[in-house]
Amino acid sequence: MTVTKSDFDPMCLSSQYYDPPEILNFQYEGVRCENYVYRYVLVDKFRPNKIDARSKKTDEEKDLSHKQIAQKYLKCQSHKDVDKKPGILNKIKKVFSCG
Repeated sequence: MTVTKSDFDPMCLSSQYYDPPEILNFQYEGVRCENYVYRYVLVDKFRPNKIDARSKKTDEEKDLSHKQIAQKYLKCQSHKDVDKKPGILNKIKKVFSCG
């Protein structure tokens, strides 16, 4: 896939940032990509010797698909939301709400 807009050009990454960005945005050209900008969020970082350069997987991930690896990170985020206990204000609102 090729990038269609220079504003979202991954080739500029090496000289564009002093610190690693938390979010990256890319726009691709392709039959199934449609006309969207895709956003990628930083979820982890590795030393170069801890991740395989070809497969882009760690030793723990070598038997997983990229989709399964992504699900692992998505589950972590959903657990953070579940662990939050409702505050007293939310409990009061719930008591007085119709639902």
